[in-house]
Amino acid sequence: MDPIIWLYIALGIIVLGLIVAVVGVVMLLSGIKEPMKEMKGSADNLKGRMDKLMLETTHLQHTTNELKEDIQQKSEKVAVLVDGAKGTINSFVDMNSVVRSITSGISKKVEDDPANRFQVNQYSNNAAGLMRYLDKKKSQDQAYNPESTVRKEQIKTY
Repeated sequence: MDPIIWLYIALGIIVLGLIVAVVGVVMLLSGIKEPMKEMKGSADNLKGRMDKLMLETTHLQHTTNELKEDIQQKSEKVAVLVDGAKGTINSFVDMNSVVRSITSGISKKVEDDPANRFQVNQYSNNAAGLMRYLDKKKSQDQAYNPESTVRKEQIKTY
């Protein structure tokens, strides 16, 4: 056989191999087309979920910042309240010391002067008598109160 024939046979085999290779590539591409569509759909779905997750994360960060500001404002208000309470306690302590000094001054004056002692005793007796009178009046009002009995009867009829 002639070498040119062998060349044509080799060329034919190469062309046939190229045709088989092209058909194989075409079949491979057509077979990969459907999984690629599914992968693209999954990627799009994942992207949508990530967008929703990012939106929710942003919303949660915003809510967290609002809560942080609210807690800070309330902490400041509580601090002001505590400072006010401390001031009130200090005022009571100061007032108590002033009352003690006034009381001790009055006691000293009473002890030093018999006329003042008599006057203080008289005021004390008058105050005690007034308290007894108010207690007696209060107990008499509680003993008989016609309005309370009428109201009880009205309530029972309903």
